[in-house]
Amino acid sequence: MKTMLASFLRTPMRPMLLGGCVGVLITGCLSRPALKRENFALQDPPLTQSATAAQGDVLQLRSVKVSPIFAVRALVYRTGQDSYELDPYAGFLVSPERALAIPIRTYLRNSGLFKDVVEPGSPIKPDEFLEIQVAEFYGDFRKSEAPGAVLSLHAILIESVRDGGSRIVLNRDYARRVPLKENTAAAVVAGYDEALAQIMKELVSDLAAAKPAR
Repeated sequence: MKTMLASFLRTPMRPMLLGGCVGVLITGCLSRPALKRENFALQDPPLTQSATAAQGDVLQLRSVKVSPIFAVRALVYRTGQDSYELDPYAGFLVSPERALAIPIRTYLRNSGLFKDVVEPGSPIKPDEFLEIQVAEFYGDFRKSEAPGAVLSLHAILIESVRDGGSRIVLNRDYARRVPLKENTAAAVVAGYDEALAQIMKELVSDLAAAKPAR
């Protein structure tokens, strides 16, 4: 772990405090200005023109739930098989659930598969419900020479039926690990952006394939 930390904190990159490195940083071994907290939001893709379908179902993104292990605003780094560290100097502006829900909703709107994509509490009655359960959401530094951003989630699409009941039409796991371009908090978040973009492309394809079968 010492080898990874030494590489991870090399200048001129912004230092991330991991474990016992706090004392090292305080001694001033890194020639840089005072540490400043970095706040991040996941990239929200631009909403395309006429993204929603003129006709079709209304989808509600009912929930985005993140595992309690990763449901903190600070960035989480995995450093071993069962060990994790929180970055006290880098995190999300909002909770991970909300940070993920914003771009997920836009990806779904841009798919053109739905007449509208609404939030819980909307006065528009939905025909379908999508639930997202995030199992993994961390920067992976178990191998110092190959850091990555990890995102895995489970998607469940539920359709309302005429008798007032419902049925599951999609139930799948999705996972991505994106290599980091550099050892910085910004690179971890950029990795999350890429991982989510790849997952949503696959999810949208699966949703399109599932619709004719209904």
